[in-house]
Amino acid sequence: MLDHRLDRHDRTQLELKLSYGIRPDRKRQRYRVEAFVFVPRVLALTRHTYTAARFYEDTATFIRLTTPKISLPMFGREGVLDPWVDPVIATIEAFASGHEGKLDEAVRNLKLLGCIFKGSLRDERLDLKARLERALANGGLGDDAATSLHSFAEDLAGARASLDHLGALAEHAHVPNTLREAWQAVDEYTSLLAEEAATDMVALAQAGRKGLESARARLQDLAISEFRHRRGRGYMSWAAEGERNEHLPHRWRVLKRYVSSALYLSVSREGAGEWANDIIAMVAAGIAMLFATVAILTIQAAWGTNFSAAFIGAMVLSYIIKDRIKELGKRKFGPRIARFFPDHNLAISSSGTGAQLGLCKENFEVTKVSKLDEELRTLRYLELSSSHAIEGRPETVLRYTKRVLLSSQKLAAEMPGANGLTDIIRLNMAPLLARMDDPWETYRYVHPRTEELCETRCARVYHINVLLRLTAAGGERSLERVRVVMNKKGIVRVEPIRVQAFEAGPPETGLTGRIDPAMAT
Repeated sequence: MLDHRLDRHDRTQLELKLSYGIRPDRKRQRYRVEAFVFVPRVLALTRHTYTAARFYEDTATFIRLTTPKISLPMFGREGVLDPWVDPVIATIEAFASGHEGKLDEAVRNLKLLGCIFKGSLRDERLDLKARLERALANGGLGDDAATSLHSFAEDLAGARASLDHLGALAEHAHVPNTLREAWQAVDEYTSLLAEEAATDMVALAQAGRKGLESARARLQDLAISEFRHRRGRGYMSWAAEGERNEHLPHRWRVLKRYVSSALYLSVSREGAGEWANDIIAMVAAGIAMLFATVAILTIQAAWGTNFSAAFIGAMVLSYIIKDRIKELGKRKFGPRIARFFPDHNLAISSSGTGAQLGLCKENFEVTKVSKLDEELRTLRYLELSSSHAIEGRPETVLRYTKRVLLSSQKLAAEMPGANGLTDIIRLNMAPLLARMDDPWETYRYVHPRTEELCETRCARVYHINVLLRLTAAGGERSLERVRVVMNKKGIVRVEPIRVQAFEAGPPETGLTGRIDPAMAT
């Protein structure tokens, strides 16, 4: 019910993709996501230099419905796409007969068909590609590979034919331009996806060579037909030999954002910390006022109404102390009280109806390793056997927590076939780069054989360990550790840390287990 993937998005951003499962039989579902980023202390990220406000400025969040899953062979089967096709046809028929149809619903369903096609094609393509690459690694592709490639080509052609049949209806003379243009965007986008997938399989078939000539020729014809289809339709998404073709990736991204917009939900972030600040200020002011009142009564009892220098000095001193009590109270009690309030509330709403579908509560803090749970510390330092190895890695922890409450029934009603919610969080790692050393350093040594003085270059990298603790709706909890290797130029790679024999230990020891030796560092 809670799937996830943490990987490199680009040179400076990590992308955490979370998939929350929804069950219509439950009224509400709760999830908890915790991310702990262990930053070397030398990079100087503290609660003073990296505030919660800065973290939220650096973090981007996108929430969308999970694409309904339909296998590529089933995509072209009769009746499979009816939940999305029927509303489109009904709208087209309404306009063709001179009546008003549900235009917004039809446009959204056309976009959803594009999203479903993309997901079906991606899953089938990745599965087939993995199987063929394993076969290549084991010595070559046999007859089974040719059959699989032929089947893939036929399924892909059948899926595109199903969309084309609907597209012919969408271009009826009485259909509004908005609906016609929506179909053209979906047609162009799915054609690009189909050409890309066919071309990818041509490359694999080329590597396999013997016995795959027929399958390769079929895939080549399919890729070329999609290219010619877009040129014949007047779409500008095709490559010209010898040209810069800068329009092509731009057009691809525009189409992707347009088609995918059917899945995205509205997210509004509201500051929830103001309540905490107000309460903290009121408590501190109350304590200060109590002191001031007691001080005034004491001073009056000692000096009465005699405005002597001692009386005036005592009043001024009591005012100074009262003011400091208020400020000290906010500083000392503020962080303790603020922990009980979220930094932000994220309201998740339907883009169409505006109905609230869920709520997320976010918290961020910069903390010390010693303040973390024992199981987290154990997982972070699992492969380090000595205290000097741990102390030689002084770190600060960026802790981000998200508590998610979803209305299962409302989400299930939002889109037919949707079985989950996808939460995409992009963490900006650029603030870590400012104090990093140059990406290369020189190492001098005396060659053990020639005894000559030598120099060599060594890559200067930093290891940023990220721990994820995820709690699903049923209370199931999982822990994962990932190492992000960075240098002055950005993220070099992301390495999942494979933990062997990892299990919960007694309360006093937390977790036990061992790291795969190949991943230990």
